[in-house]
Amino acid sequence: MRCALFFGSFNPIHFGHLNIARFLLEQCDIDQVRLIVSPKNPLKDASIIADPTERLAQTTKEVSELPLSEELKAKIAVSDVEFHLPSPLYTINTLRHIREKEPENEHILIIGGDNIRIIEKWYKWDELLHEFEVWVYPRGGIDDSQLCEQYDSMPKTKKVRYLSNAPLYNISSTEIRNSTRKAGDGQ
Repeated sequence: MRCALFFGSFNPIHFGHLNIARFLLEQCDIDQVRLIVSPKNPLKDASIIADPTERLAQTTKEVSELPLSEELKAKIAVSDVEFHLPSPLYTINTLRHIREKEPENEHILIIGGDNIRIIEKWYKWDELLHEFEVWVYPRGGIDDSQLCEQYDSMPKTKKVRYLSNAPLYNISSTEIRNSTRKAGDGQ
């Protein structure tokens, strides 16, 4: 089975995340999309991250309410795998854990263009690119295809694929949090 592993804080989950999952199932050769809720991101300010259990519950609820056929909806899973792993939580460690538990599956890491721009800040990023296929979803109207080609051409890189035909969604969890905070402040 080909599993697309879409990590995120999902703080909060929004239609952009959900439509990315849908795109992967409908337009790519993927058998399952797994939304992996990260309880703590070492590259993000912990003070702006909502309670991990609440984010997991909200992500599960949103996936269950997707207006999709039951067949397609059954191919989207929400995972709490990182809730059961030791800190610090690094993507490479989680990917290796999943691969060890599911050696029969092919695992593809899904990241946004914003993450490919900072991949070299990730823990053992070069090992990650050597061991796992990475697909990059466009973000913010910036064409990261050349950056993907650069990483893809590095020696030993498994595969870095830019999803150039993916639709763009002009939304982010940060924007949602900021607008919610302003509304709560009466602005």
